[in-house]
Amino acid sequence: MLDQAEKAYCLALLALKDKDYPAASDHFNRAAPHFKDNREFNLLSQTTELLLAVKKERTKLDSDDMIELEEVLPYGKEKDFC
Repeated sequence: MLDQAEKAYCLALLALKDKDYPAASDHFNRAAPHFKDNREFNLLSQTTELLLAVKKERTKLDSDDMIELEEVLPYGKEKDFC
């Protein structure tokens, strides 16, 4: 039988699978005291926080004026990735 922290960790993994990063972050935060020395847990938790920060920044940029990005190819040649 799983304890509450293990259940929260499993729910976080399921939320990541569904790309529900806010929910995953909440579950990771609840499980954090139990898994503070687990490297895999810490990597997943910190990566989720980074994804949330990027998503928040993209939302902020999308709401501002449109920013035009231009791809610059090295030496003016396209690379074939096949």
